[in-house]
Amino acid sequence: MKFCKVSLFFALLVAACLPVVGQTEMRVDIPFNFVAAGKSLPAGHYRVVRLPMSSCFWHISNDHDAASMLTYPSDSTRNLHRASLIFQHAGGTYSLVTIRADYSGWDVARSKVKQTLVSKDESKAGDYVEIGAE
Repeated sequence: MKFCKVSLFFALLVAACLPVVGQTEMRVDIPFNFVAAGKSLPAGHYRVVRLPMSSCFWHISNDHDAASMLTYPSDSTRNLHRASLIFQHAGGTYSLVTIRADYSGWDVARSKVKQTLVSKDESKAGDYVEIGAE
């Protein structure tokens, strides 16, 4: 009897998680070198997925490079977004700052140790670039 209850629990857990995993995968062509989770990645075709059983860890990878990042929900749940990645361009570097899909948005946690002040004037702090997913 205990085995049946445990089996039923795991079956329901898997059934509940599969739709979430299926909705949180993107493929995107990024035309410039960029930084994700403190790791420099080259331009190319990437796959972006939310890690299974997690609501805050994402993984971006291609055939040769990868990075995993901690994220937190952004306040974009009221607006429908196309699947996309948003990068901040400052000081000649593109940094991944937000992942968007449907009504969800996740801001990438930034390391306080590696941040560098580029400019005190916020109007010159950098531009944002949005790359749509396939």
